[in-house]
Amino acid sequence: MSIRIAAVPLLSVVAVLSACASAPVVDGTVVPTEGPHDDLTARAFVLDDGDGAELCLGAVGQSLPPACGGPTITGWDWDDVEGEESQSGSTWGDYDVVGTWDGLSFALTRTPVFSDPFAESTVTPRPEPTPGDPANADAVARAVEDYSNAMGTATGLLGLGEHRGRAWVIVIHDDGTLQAEADAEYGDDVVVIESRLRPAVG
Repeated sequence: MSIRIAAVPLLSVVAVLSACASAPVVDGTVVPTEGPHDDLTARAFVLDDGDGAELCLGAVGQSLPPACGGPTITGWDWDDVEGEESQSGSTWGDYDVVGTWDGLSFALTRTPVFSDPFAESTVTPRPEPTPGDPANADAVARAVEDYSNAMGTATGLLGLGEHRGRAWVIVIHDDGTLQAEADAEYGDDVVVIESRLRPAVG
């Protein structure tokens, strides 16, 4: 099967630090895989190693300075935010961001807000999902294998794993299309597509 993902922790995942910055190339030109969307939001790590700010929605290497990869953020200005740290030419921080996603880059539409990674979370944890149907075990294994084969390609797949009897797939953004395709291919309640960018509220 050919996995098509236009675009990244509830579980231990296999993470790709650079895949989310990739996109198809036609005649030497990068082609967006999605059209623009309404405002989306995420709480994310932002890193600027001197070549511009990137939105890190997957794993972050715990080095100093940190290491990660992600789509470019357009409209980012460190003078507009607080809480950043800098060392060895890199600047970084954790922020709540709101903007639009065109399949290649994230364009800010609101000023980012610093999110203290050490502060007590005020977000109510999502309940643990109920166990999946054991009868779906073969379909889950097939899905994990198919998505594993897409890791490191220009799919933008951020991570995957098996959790509570389901294949759990993390992507930058899904408006429901990827989930519908997974359901059609593997059956209902076999694959969970987790979108790191979510519709902004308010």
